[in-house]
Amino acid sequence: MTKSQMEMIARKLKNPEMFVKLLFGYDEIAEKQREILYMNGSTQVICAGRRFGKTNYVAGKIFYFATFNPRSHIIVGGPSLDQARIYYDLLEEALERSPLKGFVKKSKDSPFPTITLKNHSVITTRSTAYNGKYLRGRKVDLVVLTEAAFIKDSVYEQVITPMKLDAGAPVILESTPNGMNYFYEEYQRGLKGANRTVSLHATVYDNPFLDQEEIENAKAKTPEYVWRQEYLAEFVDDDSSFFPWKVLVEVFEDYKPAGYKEGHTYTIGVDLAKYKDYTVIVVLDTTEEPYKIAEFHRFNQIPYEEIIKLVNDIQIRYNGFVFLDATGVGDPVAERINACQPFVFSQKSKSELLHNLLLVMEQKRILLPSSNITLRDELRYFRRIKSGSGFKLEAQEGYHDDCVMALALAVYGATNKQEAKSFNLDIV
Repeated sequence: MTKSQMEMIARKLKNPEMFVKLLFGYDEIAEKQREILYMNGSTQVICAGRRFGKTNYVAGKIFYFATFNPRSHIIVGGPSLDQARIYYDLLEEALERSPLKGFVKKSKDSPFPTITLKNHSVITTRSTAYNGKYLRGRKVDLVVLTEAAFIKDSVYEQVITPMKLDAGAPVILESTPNGMNYFYEEYQRGLKGANRTVSLHATVYDNPFLDQEEIENAKAKTPEYVWRQEYLAEFVDDDSSFFPWKVLVEVFEDYKPAGYKEGHTYTIGVDLAKYKDYTVIVVLDTTEEPYKIAEFHRFNQIPYEEIIKLVNDIQIRYNGFVFLDATGVGDPVAERINACQPFVFSQKSKSELLHNLLLVMEQKRILLPSSNITLRDELRYFRRIKSGSGFKLEAQEGYHDDCVMALALAVYGATNKQEAKSFNLDIV
């Protein structure tokens, strides 16, 4: 290849669109996705709905930055390492098929997934957990926060903002909405063009590469509130939420359920599947506060005989007492579970159970794993629905509440340990 040919290729690659097409093998890029590539500001806020494709284009923007800024350090942070490493996995997969793979020197999968380029630029993914401990003290030239609206305000204010100020590093925030938090405030600043902040809003309809019929089918199956927030990326402040977003963002932390530990005490909550619902088993480590989930199961279309065996095996392994939803089909199952306290749901007992869970969350006496998106979203979309002169507590239409109820049962057991005295168990 001649020098002039090499220079021509280099000039083409400096065009963000050409670069991203070469990275992902795209034939064309739509208008809204193109806007992501050309966003420029000290803070860039991308508020986009599901299926818009923001992750791919932000990943392309990151790799472009690393390529044309030698020796740069880029951090991609998320509420959990699993969420942040989506960028690592996406780039690794794309680079396997792209001629841009030649820019990469090496990759490593752990402890923090990292891609190192031949120009000595480094892209690393980290968790924002534990008040940003994995981000502090890092030299950085670009910060990207994925699922930004699910990251604590305090982490953004006390860790990310100083990083931005100290190094002059731009910050990219990408997320669907989740309450009126720092992400919302930065998005509003960007709309006004304040403080060198720029904002972009995109919906599922802004991705022309999706089949229109597929979008409408998804809409038909999705509750309006969820559709507006998750797919249209609207900030919907709904006072019917039972678990406020300000509470939820504080109790989710990045940890892996640790399983059984010698000398620890446990409670087990079981919500049984009815019709098309799911059976959920939550094992809660209650040795000390904050409580943590030690084991979690969610499944459906499993015969009750298998469920009984699984719950009994778990009860024996953890030597914990079981609180089980014995409403309806649960009563005969409860009779065959070791050390089981049946819990029959009425409007009153269900309300007491859920208010107990809410209180424990408000007091920060429990931590839940950030990577458990199913549990997170069930809590987010659990509502207080007006019914006659009062309220019913139930899942948003189109959602399940099995995870919520199993967790509430396990927490009830943790906060009412006197219930265990009726069992011949070695429980403190």
